[in-house]
Amino acid sequence: MSSPSLSDLGRSERSALDDRNDQEHRAGANATWNSIHNAVIAVFQRKDLGENELYVLNEGVRQLLKTELGSFFTEYLQNQLLTKGMVILRDKIHFYEGQKLLDSLAETWDYFFCNVLSMLQAIFYPVQGKEPSVRQLALLHFRNIITLNIKLDDALTRPRARVPPSIIQMLLILQGVHESKGVSSDYLKLESLVQKVVCPYLGTRGLFCGDGSVAQSSCVLEKRLLRRWPRSSDSHAKNLVVRSKSYNIPVLTPLEEHDPESSAAVRRHSVCQMTSCAEEPDVCEDPSPPVCSETIVDQILESLDSDTEGIFIDFRRQRSSSDFSRESQSAV
Repeated sequence: MSSPSLSDLGRSERSALDDRNDQEHRAGANATWNSIHNAVIAVFQRKDLGENELYVLNEGVRQLLKTELGSFFTEYLQNQLLTKGMVILRDKIHFYEGQKLLDSLAETWDYFFCNVLSMLQAIFYPVQGKEPSVRQLALLHFRNIITLNIKLDDALTRPRARVPPSIIQMLLILQGVHESKGVSSDYLKLESLVQKVVCPYLGTRGLFCGDGSVAQSSCVLEKRLLRRWPRSSDSHAKNLVVRSKSYNIPVLTPLEEHDPESSAAVRRHSVCQMTSCAEEPDVCEDPSPPVCSETIVDQILESLDSDTEGIFIDFRRQRSSSDFSRESQSAV
């Protein structure tokens, strides 16, 4: 039997050295990931990070993205970190009902939105620019694991329920976050909760009124406008701006939220405060009949020829087409 050559010995030594280096890299990556995991879970447990720990975590994330674990980063973030963290928050309020649930959920949302969400974006700052963003993933997990997995529907429909402003803010912000696959069943469930605290509410399935009925689907309006104006022959339909105008009803205060990951850096949501009809006697005592969905559409179609810059829709009372056109012209 011949002895191994020098070249064979050299190759075997290099192979053994490469194996040792790979093992060291994996061990280092695992240690880095464990430190990130522990830090994120600590944030959900309402613990503060140590001094300079955020910088160390940022560097650890950058190093992990360069390794073979980088391709599984988003998947691990969803299935491990965010899921565990949301379960920690949910377990504290999971068995509450009624007003206690509303108050506890409001406090949980305030802590998550003001502390956890911003800290997650800071820890995973090197991941910015990738879709879905860390912010989107965190809000979607809060929606699916917490908001839709507690008895919130029952608490909102109870008589004399006092809905904290934080609950309204939570629902409006969550309804502004969409999944890449489009409208899902979970999103429709969320919209059914939003319409209980915002009235009227224009959702995916149409305009929800206070009595729970759907007044008009936006898709129906779009189809009727397209039949009125073919795209190829008329350019006015493309520039159509439809605005709503409610009389004697306070205007909702817009909610602005800073988002450093977006190009515009500002996200706008519908808003969080709105006075109910019960608090507005002038509106409730008005004997005029409510405007129906067909009337709204007819008002729009009749006003298109006279006003191409904007249309105001009166959701409160039924008005003649001449008054409607005159008001839209003066307002614009």
